[in-house]
Amino acid sequence: MRRSTDVRLAAAAVPAVLAVTACDFTELVIPELRRRSLFRTHCTGRTLCDHLGLPRPSRQA
Repeated sequence: MRRSTDVRLAAAAVPAVLAVTACDFTELVIPELRRRSLFRTHCTGRTLCDHLGLPRPSRQA
């Protein structure tokens, strides 16, 4: 019985941990990667496809 309670408590804590981790990553890791020239400092295009180097989908009428 104790083990299932521990699992439920751990599962409830995951979103809070991920939110802090994502915030820390964007505020601490990305600037360091940019300082080392390992992450882009500006966007290369206007759309997600441009950023990823993918062809734009054709328009359908």
